[in-house]
Amino acid sequence: MEDREREVRAVAKEWWLRCTACSEASFTTHNRCAEIEAPLEEESSHLLSSGMMHQGHACGLLSGAVLSAGLQAARRFEDEATRSAATLHAAVRLAGAYPETSGALDCRDITGQSLITLREKAHYLREGKGRQCGRLLMKWANRSDVIIDEALTEFEGRDPSATCTNCATATFKRIASDDELARSGPTYVAGLAGGVGLLGRSCAALTVGIIVLTLRHYSSLRSHQRDSQLLGLFHEAGFGRFRKWPGALFEEFKFELGSDLCRDIVGREFADPEDHASFVASGGCRDVIGFVQSRVAKGE
Repeated sequence: MEDREREVRAVAKEWWLRCTACSEASFTTHNRCAEIEAPLEEESSHLLSSGMMHQGHACGLLSGAVLSAGLQAARRFEDEATRSAATLHAAVRLAGAYPETSGALDCRDITGQSLITLREKAHYLREGKGRQCGRLLMKWANRSDVIIDEALTEFEGRDPSATCTNCATATFKRIASDDELARSGPTYVAGLAGGVGLLGRSCAALTVGIIVLTLRHYSSLRSHQRDSQLLGLFHEAGFGRFRKWPGALFEEFKFELGSDLCRDIVGREFADPEDHASFVASGGCRDVIGFVQSRVAKGE
């Protein structure tokens, strides 16, 4: 066990130093520890950092683990329904455990500050909070590595029918191209449902829309090398060209729906995966998903 813990810490440290976005570093760390290579998807999680585009919601380290759980579920289970339900099962476990490691769920509570403005981001770096988040990733990666494995193992042999309907996967299917669906499948985002593991934070339809737009940016580049830290810092400062359409989607979504948070849009948090699946199956998120679909199509 000690050897495994040292290995996970080393991988987390490597990718924290190579990536700028916390969500990307977490997603990549968890993937490499599971012997998964998904560089495009990992880089395309960039904008989930600092609690979704620096809004201070659910920590990017949690979101990265949740996305990796989806890829790990895809490797374990053959049918889409089981992959989706197992991913959300793991995400709920991760969301429940994260505050025990970090002290809080939301980025703003963990860092003790807002990260929206350039001045606030500079303060974050100046005060050494980036190093604190890096140490948190090393600690969290060891805990979540075990949680994901245990949660997916628990799901083996279960009937997924009651929990497989999912707002995040439904959105991905509606807006992703055939190539995007073939490459990563629609279920790796399933853990984002209900606002990241049913936490009621950033709306999953909006989050998936932002991920898909970012996927298209990175897949269109001639070079598929990961961003350097210098370029990553440029992006984190808010100057990256690829932020244009995701930023527009985010602002239009908030204007139209009054909030970017699932709990505000739905009016409550979901009690469990069955509650969420029933709500989505009855058309509860239909208009939200349709709005994201129309705006993503406009930004293509």
